[in-house]
Amino acid sequence: MSEAFDCAKCNESLYGRKYIQTDSGPYCVPCYDNTFANTCAECQQLIGHDSRELFYEDRHFHEGCFRCCRCQRSLADEPFTCQDSELLCNECYCTAFSSQCSACGETVMPDADPGWSDIS
Repeated sequence: MSEAFDCAKCNESLYGRKYIQTDSGPYCVPCYDNTFANTCAECQQLIGHDSRELFYEDRHFHEGCFRCCRCQRSLADEPFTCQDSELLCNECYCTAFSSQCSACGETVMPDADPGWSDIS
């Protein structure tokens, strides 16, 4: 007779099913996600075991939900800033909060090489 191999939460048999092994025992995939998954701060849905999860300051996001609040550009692999709890890509942050050139109106990017030297 074979030994029972059941989900640690729902006690359903795991024979022939996908499962995830934890220190407290094996879990079927739905029970694992419902027990251990974080909730996305943007869409309020669970971030499943098979999703790329990103986090910033105790907030968790699906990869697709981690984006600039102004232009919706993905921030997954981009530098970003948080301003008043809103995530902004560098371009949107600089457009909103950097100085404008008085001659042409373009945004003056911080630490940008101006291409000219100040002769003093």
